[in-house]
Amino acid sequence: MKKILFLLFAIFFTTSAFAIDEFSSALKTCENFSREGSIPYQNEVFNVLVTLEKNKKGECLYKERIFQGKSYQQLNCTFSQADLPAISSSMEEFNRVFKKQIDKNPIFGAKMTTNGEVFQAFLANPKYCEITYSKKSKLFE
Repeated sequence: MKKILFLLFAIFFTTSAFAIDEFSSALKTCENFSREGSIPYQNEVFNVLVTLEKNKKGECLYKERIFQGKSYQQLNCTFSQADLPAISSSMEEFNRVFKKQIDKNPIFGAKMTTNGEVFQAFLANPKYCEITYSKKSKLFE
């Protein structure tokens, strides 16, 4: 019985730790990644889609789409392979510090705009990112 309980605990712990590090691990090498979730904000709930993919030039494309009714706002970022270790490391640290919050809502582990360090260094810099506003969502056509 003790072995079974230990095994279940080990599986739960490994799964929980893997879920938190899944995004930052994918970010290290820019593996394809996609996560959907919802974020409550000021008495509203916003649906969020985060994706990672490589483009033909070998750059990493990060997209964070926030749906608002029939439209969405999207953050589009392009990172070189040289940028990825610093960003991934910062996200790993963010995930470690905010583990309890991310356990409650895993979308925060992949949503780079919640990480102030990454936001200031990369996301607010037009060299890396741009925001597109109020495009009509194809989901509602």
